[in-house]
Amino acid sequence: MANKKQTFKIKDVAEKTGLTEYTLRYYEKERLIVPDRTPSNIRIYSEDDVNWLLFIEHMRSTDMSIEDLKHFVKLRRYGSDYEEEILHILVRHRKQVADKLQRYQENLNLLNHKIDMYTGQLRDRDQNLYEHFVDWLSAKKDEKQ
Repeated sequence: MANKKQTFKIKDVAEKTGLTEYTLRYYEKERLIVPDRTPSNIRIYSEDDVNWLLFIEHMRSTDMSIEDLKHFVKLRRYGSDYEEEILHILVRHRKQVADKLQRYQENLNLLNHKIDMYTGQLRDRDQNLYEHFVDWLSAKKDEKQ
C-alpha cells in the first residue's frame, strides 16, 4: 500500500502558516500558489505548498514585492534552466534587505541617543520624574518579553 501524502484544507493552511484565508486566496489569484482541487472544487494544499507559502511569507516580511515573487515563481516553474536568474533575484533582494537593516540600525542608534539624552536631562532635573521614566521604560521592556 502506497503512502498517501498529507493534504490540508485552506483553514488548516491558514492555521499552519498564520496567513488569512483571504491572503491565501489572493496568493492563488496572483498565481504564487496553485493548490490542487477536489472534485467538488475545494482547495487542497500539500505539505510542499505549506512550505512554499512559509517561504513566500518570509520574503513578503522582508518587503519582497508581489511582482518579484511572481517572477520568481514563474522562473521556478520553468525548472533548472532559470536557476541563475532566480539566484539573481535573491541576491538583489538580499542587498535591499541589508540596506534596510543598515537604515534600521542607524535609526535605532539615533533613538538610543535621544533616549540617553532625555534620560540624562530628567535625571539631572528632577529625581522623581527620572524614577518615573525609568519605571516606564522597565514596564515597556517587560511587555516585550
